[in-house]
Order: sequence, then C-alpha cells, then structure tokens
Amino acid sequence: MSIHAKRQLANGFILLCGVLILNACAPKAPPFSIIEAEPEAVDITTVKASITEPEPAETIIYEPEYPETYIVQKGDTLWDISSHFLRDPWHWPEIWFKNPQVENPHLIYPGDILAIIYIGGQKRVQIQQRGEDGKVLASGSGMQIVKLSPRVRSKSIDASIPSIPIESIRHLLSRPLIIDKDILDNSAYVLSSIDDHLVNSTDDTLYVRKLNTSSGNGRYQVFRPNKPLNDPITNELLGYEALYVGETKLLKRGDPATLLVTSSVREILRNDRVIPLDNTDFVRDFFPKPPSQEVRGEIVSLVNAISQLGRYQTISINLGQRDGIETGNLLRIKKVGSVIRDLEEEDPDFRVKLPDEKTGIVMVVRTFEKMSYGLVMEADRPVSIEDYVESP
Repeated sequence: MSIHAKRQLANGFILLCGVLILNACAPKAPPFSIIEAEPEAVDITTVKASITEPEPAETIIYEPEYPETYIVQKGDTLWDISSHFLRDPWHWPEIWFKNPQVENPHLIYPGDILAIIYIGGQKRVQIQQRGEDGKVLASGSGMQIVKLSPRVRSKSIDASIPSIPIESIRHLLSRPLIIDKDILDNSAYVLSSIDDHLVNSTDDTLYVRKLNTSSGNGRYQVFRPNKPLNDPITNELLGYEALYVGETKLLKRGDPATLLVTSSVREILRNDRVIPLDNTDFVRDFFPKPPSQEVRGEIVSLVNAISQLGRYQTISINLGQRDGIETGNLLRIKKVGSVIRDLEEEDPDFRVKLPDEKTGIVMVVRTFEKMSYGLVMEADRPVSIEDYVESP
C-alpha cells in the first residue's frame, strides 16, 4: 500500500472517530414525541365596580342665637322646642341626650328646663331640671349632679309634651280615612231611625242592617263615602275617602241592630256606613326620618280645605306602603315653577320655565297601601293641590 493510500485511510479513521464521539455526547431523543398544546384563548371581561360613594351625613346646624336654657310651656311640642335650638327641628332625635335618670328622654312636661350641654365635644340638648321638683338632672360642665330617689311620677303620659300637635291629627289616627271598595260594599249601613227621621244626630236611635255584633266592644263608627281618590298621574283608584260622621254604641243585637248615637260631627243619613270602633291607642310620638329610598309623589287632596292650606293642616299623597313610606317619614313640599314669556326675546312664543321652589315640610302620620296622609310641619307659603312632594 502506498504512503498516500495509508494517509487517506488514517484520515478517514480519524473522521469516523470524531463522528462517533459527537454522537455519544449528544442528548438522547425521547422514545416518544411531546406536542405542547397552545393555550386556549380566554375571554376576559373587564367589570367596573359600581361603588356608590357614601353621602356625607347631613350637618346639624344650630340656631346662631339659641337660648342657654328653655322652660317647657304648656302646648309645646318637641318640634316647636327643637326649632328654638336647631335650624331644622326634625333633627331632634339625633341631638337629644338621654339623661341616665330619665327612662324616656322624650317624656318631658311643662315646667321642665332644657339646656345645651357638651358631650364628647358635641352639643346635645338635655333636661337640666324637672319643673315639678326642682331637681337638677344634667351633668354637663359646671352643673351639679343630684342623685334622685326612685318614685312614681303622678302625671299621666298624656300630660307630657308630644312630638307634634296631636289634636291636629287626632281624626287621622283614630278614624278610618281610606276605605277599600270591598269593605265599602260589604259594610253595615243605616237603614232608619226609631222616629223615622231622615237626619239624625247625638242621642238618636238608629236601626242598622248587616251589623256583625258577635265580637268587638259594642262601639261603632259612622262614616260616609265621600269621594274616590285617583292618582293624578296614572288615574289609578287609590281608595274611597271616608267622611267621619259620628260614633254609636250597641243597644240591641239583631238584623237590624239597634244603636244609640253617642256623638256626631255632622248629620247622620240613611245608607251611611257603620264599622267597629278600634279602641287601639294610637301612636303619640312620631320620630322624623327620611324615606328609605328616593321618592317623588303628587298631592292627591287637601283635607278640610278647598284650594290652599298651611301649617298643621293635612294633605294626602299618592305614596303609600308599597312605595316604602312609613309613619314619621319627612318629605319636602315643592311648588312647580311657572312658565313665563321672556319679553327680551324677539320670538313672541319664547317661554322660560322658572325653578321649582321649596314650599314646606310634611311629616307622614298615617299610611295605607297606595297612599298616605301627612301633616304640614313647615310652610313658607300656602300649600296647593298643584304642589308635589319629594325626599328631603
């Protein structure tokens, strides 16, 4: 073999060895193939959180020249008393400080002395001195603390100061005002009287048909369906307004039953309706609060008024229990702004709507399913049937 051939053989052997070494060093392939699936596309929806910023608590504003002390007068109400201290008297439950010695802080009497004190740096109204015994009850700065011995207060609760003028709404609380059609159609009625009078009054004796005398206390109210009340916007029938006529007591059961008229505020006529008298004590204290939700309603009628009324008179509104309205709810009364012509405009038909203006404040004192009655607590101007109510 020639030298050249030997060299080619040697070079080939070296190349073969190099290949074998490289293959030995290379990582071994797995016995199977791994195919990685691409991740599925995921739909991502961005949801913006609907977070309602908490409304700041309404600031309680004291009158700039409130009295240091106030002596409770006969005929006062908590609303009236609070108006001496506060710009908005309906805040009285929030500023009233409960005396440890007084079980009911709202039970105050004529002659009691009230004062502004500071509790934790906040102004509060407290009973400083009881009118009947002269004992100092307040424990504010610089005031004497007197320990009282337990005793029975001789005055009745009815002698205490009410939240609002009860006499103005007594007829609303103790007598039915709205009668459902079913009750109206099925209630007992005056058939005649013992002397066959067409018109009857106190001390007259009535004959009444379809009167259920099996239960109750033997006392009955007489009322007259006055008029249907319809929603001014939807024309929905809200109920039948009842006109209070008088009260009676049972003399003899039967059909007809015999009843004696014990009181009457107007003449009693045939077909006037008769229902059991509810002797349940009505609520005497009304604690003001706004409705649980924003509301707006229309005035349906003015009670015992024709076109306008004022403070401590009653209105009916088309908001009721189904709208979340409760006894004690406060509503703002607003007058719709007029639409007038602007004489500075060239167009003779150009009109401008004036802003709606606040007229007063009404407190709901009795609720029904579809409507409510409210007492006008504040009135800057006469309240009319054209006004509306809304959350304060």
